[in-house]
Amino acid sequence: MADVEFEREESENQLIEKALKFLHSGCGCSRGAKGGPCSKQFEEETVLHNLHNSIELTNAELDLVVLTSIQAFTRKEDIGSRRSRITQNVHSFLTNYVEENAIVLPGRIPGFKRDDVKVLSSSDTRASDWRAYSAACEASGEQAVCYSKFVDLWLQFHPDVVGAKPMTDLCLTCQQNTTKLLRAANLPETEKSDCIKAQQDHLNCAQAEREFYRETCSSSATMFNRLEVEINLNEVREPCSLNGMMHYSFDYAQQVHFPSNPMQPGPIYFKTPRKCGIFGVMCEAVPRQVNYLIDKAATVGKGANATISYVHHFFAQHGLGETEVHLHADNCAGQNKNNFFLWYFAWRIACKLHHSIKYSFLIAGHTKFGPDRRFGLLKKSYKVNFISSIYELARMVDASSNAGVNKAQLVATHDDRILVPVYDWSSFLGQYFKKIPHIKKFHHFRFSKNEPGIVYCKELLSSPEQAFQLLKDDAVIPPNPVLPQTINPEGLSEECRNYLFREIRQFCRSGTEDLVAPAP
Repeated sequence: MADVEFEREESENQLIEKALKFLHSGCGCSRGAKGGPCSKQFEEETVLHNLHNSIELTNAELDLVVLTSIQAFTRKEDIGSRRSRITQNVHSFLTNYVEENAIVLPGRIPGFKRDDVKVLSSSDTRASDWRAYSAACEASGEQAVCYSKFVDLWLQFHPDVVGAKPMTDLCLTCQQNTTKLLRAANLPETEKSDCIKAQQDHLNCAQAEREFYRETCSSSATMFNRLEVEINLNEVREPCSLNGMMHYSFDYAQQVHFPSNPMQPGPIYFKTPRKCGIFGVMCEAVPRQVNYLIDKAATVGKGANATISYVHHFFAQHGLGETEVHLHADNCAGQNKNNFFLWYFAWRIACKLHHSIKYSFLIAGHTKFGPDRRFGLLKKSYKVNFISSIYELARMVDASSNAGVNKAQLVATHDDRILVPVYDWSSFLGQYFKKIPHIKKFHHFRFSKNEPGIVYCKELLSSPEQAFQLLKDDAVIPPNPVLPQTINPEGLSEECRNYLFREIRQFCRSGTEDLVAPAP
């Protein structure tokens, strides 16, 4: 017995000495705090205490301790991984849902400091969205989070998305005036009167601009009806070949995804399919809207260069060749209401592509016009059709109305062949034209061939006109028919191609897999 006890004591001392040496020398890795060895995270007292406890155990008992520790660690890792996957599923679901259903407000709304707030329909509640999410999880065999966790993640991932109340007005000025009226109960009569007058003046102004838009569309339709027998809508017409006035409106729609299946498989709710932007140019006189389908691989953004290029292509390939044109656009400063568009219209006048051009905007917050109705027909058809490629999307657009009011125009094909080039208008025209100050306050612009380089601006329909010289040098006019350099799209990144092939290809219709999600 004495010999056995002596050997055991010596073995214990050796183990203690080895443990102390390990703690003092370190493990040699750099995975600990601040890049040091992870062994520095263990205190000497704790290590020795556990070592003494382990020495007192039999080999079988030690095996159980080791297995239990491994199992606990593995379970902890599995739980963390599963929570991460569930959180990612919620993020993907909300992102896809918001992109397809939310609208962007034209200005900041009360109670929100951000001016990029997106609004869901008043019929959409977080409870109904959670039920849709739960149904998608059940269909795909994924674990769903509870309602309270769903709301927490919503606030974390998309704090800028809110549900519209039934009384919500999308016009910022109307909201501000209404708020003042609600709070004016105890104010003096003069201040109450001022609040009412401000709101009435704003509504009268919005109504006047709306009536002007309708009258312009009606005048254009009347002229078209007189000349309809002379116009073939399927042929390309030369500039200024039609002596008369036409009216066009243009705007962007919310992008769509494909593949898109009305019998949506649950798992695709948590994926990000291929995206496609839509830009529509509406000729109210016909009526017909050309919808430019912009595949993600062909996009160069929604800035002025892209928007001007699509309008330029419309004039060249789908316009009626009118001498006078009147355009209405969404009141968006970044895309439409900027100096680059004015430069482009001045360039068209200088190049004798039009005799006169009028360019107008409705009052911000009151901008529902022709393109929105056609986008509605398009989206209605999109929700009930299985779309598995941009070619199928184009066919769906053409068939979205029995009257043929929607026409598709591909910007590029799946094999990256560009059909509608985007030009660098800002750099090209910047050589010849200069900016006008305070452009955002104006709602009407006018150009004439009799005064090339001059633009007449009005703040509102009833405001006096102000003339501005756009040319930097009156004697230097842009050459005709020189076009700017093209902007080549970057295409899909390698990461995006890998993702589409790995996650989206399985949802494509047979025969379209290589169009939408080819092997990278």
